[in-house]
Parts: sequence; structure tokens; C-alpha cells
Amino acid sequence: MGGTVRTFTRFIAFAIAVASVAGASSGALAGGKPLSCYRQVVVPAEYRTVHETVLVRPASSRVVEHPPVYRTVTERVVLQPERISYRKIAPIYDTRARQVLVRPASVGWEYRTIKGEQVLCKVQHPPLYRTVHEQVLLKPGGQVAVTVPAIYGTRQRQVLMQPGRRQVVTIPAEYRTVARTVKVSEARTVWQPVALGGQCR
Repeated sequence: MGGTVRTFTRFIAFAIAVASVAGASSGALAGGKPLSCYRQVVVPAEYRTVHETVLVRPASSRVVEHPPVYRTVTERVVLQPERISYRKIAPIYDTRARQVLVRPASVGWEYRTIKGEQVLCKVQHPPLYRTVHEQVLLKPGGQVAVTVPAIYGTRQRQVLMQPGRRQVVTIPAEYRTVARTVKVSEARTVWQPVALGGQCR
């Protein structure tokens, strides 16, 4: 469309130039019947708005420190290990009685009174015993080994679950869409047809 208008404008300009030359060379042609009339019109420059993406902030990176992660655990520990202890055992006794000969059997002479008369008699003396009590060892004393079980307790300690690390975090670039006005065409002068409501002067 723009090319057609420019072609038409050049044609009109050429026609007017020819007419001017013809009019200058021959005044007899002036005052003829007009077939079409044109006037010069200034067409302003044409603009349009375009949108474009511009960089606001370039991409960057930063380092994030992640500390190590620990967990508290409770564990069983030996406070005193198992050991062998020795215990004394007293001897065991039993009390038993037995007869002890104090005087053996014997024969002796003694005066006896028989029917009011004192006579000398030969007398048989039986053995004389006495009961004595004594302790008899049934089981001797000694030592016996006794196992003393271990003694346990608990303690808490920190266990590393995840070591510390460094993480590089990338921050993407930031863009923004901006609008700006650009010139599409320059201002120009064109010939515009004029309606023949009357006669061109």
C-alpha cells in the first residue's frame, strides 16, 4: 500500500511538473476544463510501540553453608566388668558325746558291817565312765569362687548424621519487558485528490 501511494505521488508530481512546463511554454492552454485536482498534504512521521526484553540483573551464584547434623543417642556402657570374688566358708562341726573311762574295773578290800559286825570284804569295783562332749569336723572351711555380674549404666553421645557441606546456589538472571516507541516512517508530503465540487481556479 505504501509503495502504491509513493508511486502515485511521484506520478502526480511528474504530471504537475509537466503541466508547469507546458503552462510556461504556452499560455493559450490556461483556463481549460479541469479533469482532476490535487493538493499537497503533509503526512506526519509514523511511529509504533515495540516491546522488548531487557536484562535487569545478570545471573549470579552464592555459596550456602550447611552445618553438620548431629543426633543424641543413649547407649549402654559397662561401669564395672564381671569379676570373680572369693568367699570364705567356715568349717562345719558336730558335737558328739562319748564315754571316757575314768577308772577301770578293780578288786579291793573294804570293811562292811554285816549283822552288826564289821567285817573285811573283798569287793569287785566296776569300771567308772564319764560322758564327754567333743566337736567333730564334718566339713573343713575354705574359699569358694563367686561370680559377681557386670554393672551397666547409660551415657549419651553425639552421632554425626550428615556432615557439613557447601552448596552453590545459582540465582537466575532477571529480565523485564519494556515498551519503547520506534519510528516506522519519516514525515513526507503527498498529493491528495480534491473533490471537484466546483471549478479549480
